[in-house]
Amino acid sequence: MCVAIKLLYSDEYCIEVPSSFPIREAAAFRVTARRLLTQPFAGKEWLEFGGASNLIAWRYRAMVEDWHWYRDSWLSVGAAASHEEQFRRDRALFGMFSSGVSCVESTVYALAALSSHPTVFGLSFGPEQQRCCSPKTLLNWLNGRLGAKALTQRLAVLCESVEWQRWVDLRNRMSHRSNLPMVTVGAMGRLPPPARALHFAPTSSTQKIEGDLDDFDALCAWLTGMLAELLIEGAKICPQD
Repeated sequence: MCVAIKLLYSDEYCIEVPSSFPIREAAAFRVTARRLLTQPFAGKEWLEFGGASNLIAWRYRAMVEDWHWYRDSWLSVGAAASHEEQFRRDRALFGMFSSGVSCVESTVYALAALSSHPTVFGLSFGPEQQRCCSPKTLLNWLNGRLGAKALTQRLAVLCESVEWQRWVDLRNRMSHRSNLPMVTVGAMGRLPPPARALHFAPTSSTQKIEGDLDDFDALCAWLTGMLAELLIEGAKICPQD
């Protein structure tokens, strides 16, 4: 049975976002940072922070919509998908993983821009740092800085997690290497085993995937929880009035 995505309107982003999106945490992060970065005027830190923090909700919604399209396709058509349907499934998975990774990476970029403000950590964040900004580089930049312990702990959990590695590996595979090789199972003289919603052979850069829709539901839930934690810690690094 296909389930519609429940959307909630975000006053902060002026768009509808999935109900699973950490809407309060994201709003608090942006409001707290905006108060700091735009007073008495909006400087270079705000220019970098504003675009990156705006992207968080956009990419999250795209991730959820693409994954739900894949779910709906499987629940409606199953394994008997035409080449056109398979193309759209591949595009949905590509969008899901590209947008999911982008959602986290844009959060990290916004955190780095905020950290560059003199009253936060005074982090160097010029063109060179902007081009190489990632969860790992931000973790390295902030390690040992007074007041950054809680944030670096969350970044360390992110960087070391199996879930994040899977997000990145699948994004990389589908964005600039090749698509995921779908497995088709047959049988002679008996019925074939039930088809799996997620059944892809291993590649040089990704492990095999053999599971059900719940497996990628869990990946999305993990990313949502990690995103909320980063946003919470991001708001805390701003100086208190």
